[in-house]
Amino acid sequence: MNDIESNLWALAKEVEPIASQKAGARRSHNYLRALLDTGQMATRIRNSYLSGSYARDTAVRPLDDVDIIFEIDPAAWQTGLLHLRLLPLPARVLESFANAIRYRYPVSSVYGQRRSIRLELEHLDIDVVPAVPVGSDGSAYIWIPDRDSDAWIKSSPKRHSALAAEVNHIQQGRFKPLVKLLKFWNSNLPATIRTKSFAIETMAVRLFRGVRMDSLEQGALLFWDFLAHFAYQSNHFKWTQDYGVALGMFSVSVPDAAGTGSNTVAGMTSAQKTALLEKARISRDRLLAAQSARLARTMLEHLYNAFRA
Repeated sequence: MNDIESNLWALAKEVEPIASQKAGARRSHNYLRALLDTGQMATRIRNSYLSGSYARDTAVRPLDDVDIIFEIDPAAWQTGLLHLRLLPLPARVLESFANAIRYRYPVSSVYGQRRSIRLELEHLDIDVVPAVPVGSDGSAYIWIPDRDSDAWIKSSPKRHSALAAEVNHIQQGRFKPLVKLLKFWNSNLPATIRTKSFAIETMAVRLFRGVRMDSLEQGALLFWDFLAHFAYQSNHFKWTQDYGVALGMFSVSVPDAAGTGSNTVAGMTSAQKTALLEKARISRDRLLAAQSARLARTMLEHLYNAFRA
């Protein structure tokens, strides 16, 4: 393992949530799930499971947010004419969960968000997401409520976890550490350029389902070079396909790899996209400079700067 590779593995370990954060998150989400499995809510909730980067093992330090999916019986929220709807009113379901959590956590802050209820604890925020399974055949897809559009949106946390595990297996355990490094890089970008960490992970899933990497070093170089090629920069690799990603002049789209139909970079402006691609090019060039450096000190400087572009 060369110096760059060993340093990248060390950095991946450094950005990993520490054991006490993981233990605290585990205690808190299990306690909340147990509390909601009481009273009237117990008859309305059919199942619960973790979602998000914590569940996929792609979260970075600090671990301050955990998502929990609660699959519900939609009939429990339908009365009278509401039975004419296939699904209950999103705002009504979200408010029921908010009230149930406030009752069980009287001294904690609880507030509604667009598609979830947030419980703020001293060490952790927990986002509670009500959901209705799509069909009754064990499909991995679910409907989640959207307060703003008064609609139910298709999602698939189980498919997201399965895809991360699949690509990690294909890449012999290198994919998840690489995603953590790329999320760390994204978190160091200016707020006006930074994109959603799930979008970074989705780009990586799409790319590395089809492109092999033999090291974290190569994976980072491939990812940054892949982004840079959308800006028609000179490339280190030859790109013959875009793996479903569109970051060109006329289209900005990174479709959810789980096939829900959502665009994970929805809302990204042209200026933000252009700046993100330029930052990827800069980081790629710094990594290339680290590879050609003669002195260990110079190599480390270029490598350090690549992830803090």
